[in-house]
Amino acid sequence: LANCNQNVQAPYVGLSAFAHKGGLHVAAVEKLSSSYEHIEPGLLGNKREILISELSGRGNVRALAADAGIQSDGTESSVLAEVKRLEGEGYQFEQAEGSVELIIRRSKKDFSPSFTVNAMMVVSEARGDDSMKVQAIVKVDIQGQEMHTAAEGVGPVDALDQALRKALLPHYPQIEQVRLSDYKVRIVDPKSATSAKTRVFLQARDGDSSWSTIGCSSNIIEASVEALTDSYQLFLLRDDSPLVDGATPVRLQNAHETSLRG
Repeated sequence: LANCNQNVQAPYVGLSAFAHKGGLHVAAVEKLSSSYEHIEPGLLGNKREILISELSGRGNVRALAADAGIQSDGTESSVLAEVKRLEGEGYQFEQAEGSVELIIRRSKKDFSPSFTVNAMMVVSEARGDDSMKVQAIVKVDIQGQEMHTAAEGVGPVDALDQALRKALLPHYPQIEQVRLSDYKVRIVDPKSATSAKTRVFLQARDGDSSWSTIGCSSNIIEASVEALTDSYQLFLLRDDSPLVDGATPVRLQNAHETSLRG
């Protein structure tokens, strides 16, 4: 009501009041939650949050997998190795639980992506009236069928989002209900100035649920595309609707028009 951001570190009710990252902490909470939690989170309308980083243990992966309804199947060590490798390259997963879930899903032997981006191009054109025209072109492989689409946007990321959605919607109409709600850019190594590596955090929503993904690259467009495609990829993997190729009905509700300003 006051239009103020809540303090995520507020005692008891803050989003981070029951967050656990260290492997020792999570292992203890698995065995006896009261060893590290002063009260049951649900009594306050809060919930336990398991984070993952280079400090995490296998219990973190098991807890995250269980929360997402995934069987870890002994892949915890390989997931942690991938997390540590990526964090060494500049990634940071504390605020990107969706990307962690994707790493867990990709570690499964039967993993199959819903789509693959084979190529992308962004063109920005300055006009005589001091306006900029931005167009994106993408080539997407969807279950063996290549879609080649183009779209204009108010910025490069918006144009890429529109082109990607145009390619996916004929096959996955449920994408229409996804709304991209936040977009943040963080500099990893400021001393490198304009050649610095950047992290892109993207948050998406589908009704009451939300998830965050991360991309990291010295090319901000590449980092943005990684976060964007992972966001749609995770939504489709979670969704139980089939690929539309015949007349199979697909669940659609509360469709929102998406506009992500780059």
